[in-house]
Amino acid sequence: MTQDLPWQDNLPTYRLDRPAFTDEAVLNREYEHVFRTSWQLIGFESELTDPGDYLVRRLGNDSVIVARDELGEITVLLNSCSHRGTQLCRASFGNAAHFRCSYHGWTFANDGRLVGVPGLRTHYPSDFRKQRYDLPRARAHSYRGFVFATWDEQAPPLVDYLGDLRWYLDAMLDLTGGEWEVYGPPQRSVMKGNWKLVTDNFAGDGYHMQTTHKSAFELGIYGDSLASGTLGAREMDLIAINVATPGGHALRAGYVVEKGQHLLTHGTTDPMYLGYPQQLWPEFTAAQTDEQVRFNSHCEVAHGIVFPNAAFLSVSHDRAIGRESDPLTKYFVWRTHLPISARRTECLYWTLVPKGMSEEWKRRSYGFQARSQSAGGMLFEMDDFENFARIDRAISGCVADSAPTDLSLGLGLGEPVPDFPGPGRAEYSTLSEHNQRGFYRRWAELMGEPR
Repeated sequence: MTQDLPWQDNLPTYRLDRPAFTDEAVLNREYEHVFRTSWQLIGFESELTDPGDYLVRRLGNDSVIVARDELGEITVLLNSCSHRGTQLCRASFGNAAHFRCSYHGWTFANDGRLVGVPGLRTHYPSDFRKQRYDLPRARAHSYRGFVFATWDEQAPPLVDYLGDLRWYLDAMLDLTGGEWEVYGPPQRSVMKGNWKLVTDNFAGDGYHMQTTHKSAFELGIYGDSLASGTLGAREMDLIAINVATPGGHALRAGYVVEKGQHLLTHGTTDPMYLGYPQQLWPEFTAAQTDEQVRFNSHCEVAHGIVFPNAAFLSVSHDRAIGRESDPLTKYFVWRTHLPISARRTECLYWTLVPKGMSEEWKRRSYGFQARSQSAGGMLFEMDDFENFARIDRAISGCVADSAPTDLSLGLGLGEPVPDFPGPGRAEYSTLSEHNQRGFYRRWAELMGEPR
């Protein structure tokens, strides 16, 4: 399905065949070769506070129960009775010590053990062993409260899977002392279009901002009002750094710098954390390493992906989407993009907030996320979803699907960032598909040659 997608930026073109975004056969292959073999974000520990708490989520194309068992351990169980396959849980969340099948009454403990079979002694053979019918369990691991799971017994440990991106996750989480929680219930929406469209957008697409999100600039959400009240009368620029990793993960960070400043010359002196109360900045600096301070200081926006289908956005907004009295406030949203079909995608959103911030700040942060980057947001999501739907409508014809999707933006034009504090392949470039090329390279490696 792919053409010219190596890791090195040394070929004249980078293209992807368009049936990759519309063909159900491609999606079925993705379920087996991409989703089944990868670690996927399925929730957060703070959603499961008590023994018996459970969530119903999807791991690839399988429904799973994410439960905190009676010993306090988090397990990920196939949501299908091992007798005839009946769905065990239909509610999105709840609390239960056991899951009982509605068809024949087989009962499972919340750690997956089969504990009850009606008529076991009188209607089953003497060699029937309940342990043979325990629910299949995915490998599950929690990293700093993020719960990941995979069906692949051969997948590397999660910390190795995250690779270079782990450094950036730690840097963002350590900024406020390291303790974060999900605020409010997760939001859900369904978009028209392939799951890769929305994922590669979050990998680092700065190219669409001035066109797709022009209204945000006109409202003052970006541009001159970015650091209003913080940087005084100095004229400022926003520079972007793209980081791609061999594992397909990516990050794009935007920094507010003085006009004409190209390099990240700010260090650990006079750090600035946009979107947080200024009186807390010294505490934030003390909670980080010097390298983390260099990464977080002056950072107005950071977004990226955890391959294959998790995405995150940390950004500061002000009164343009709130009240006149609202100060510049940061929000941190995490998402997963789950294919329903090759041409429909379910998006699940969580807003994370630092546990140590005030309740007023948390509410404002959640409100800004809900108004701008959510299922019901008034700005970004409706713009992006409309474009993804237009792509889906336009590329499914017999002529349109024979044209390649181009990924050559910024090819060979990015300037390496030798002084950047974090790992990975980092380059200066506001407009580049550097990160998308890394994402699709990993996708192509897992998909292999088309049959």
